[in-house]
Amino acid sequence: MKNIRAWILEAEASESADFDGQVSRLLGCIDLSLDTWASLAARFQIDLFCGWFMHESNEGVTISPNTTRMLGERHIALSVDIYAPLKDEH
Repeated sequence: MKNIRAWILEAEASESADFDGQVSRLLGCIDLSLDTWASLAARFQIDLFCGWFMHESNEGVTISPNTTRMLGERHIALSVDIYAPLKDEH
């Protein structure tokens, strides 16, 4: 049996696609050195899971180099579930 431990943090829902801001706020809640992150990553799987709810069928999001750097420095994998809008039934 797997021993599972988790930190579950949530960012406030946002109408605008402010992915970078939400990641910065989440990481700002955790005051750990990069060495501590590396130690955690050696023992645990670190994952940032995001649900992306689109309003249109062809939307996108840009993740800034700064955000990808912050995630990479902390050994955080990014997982994204993308939810397309429901078709209009009219």
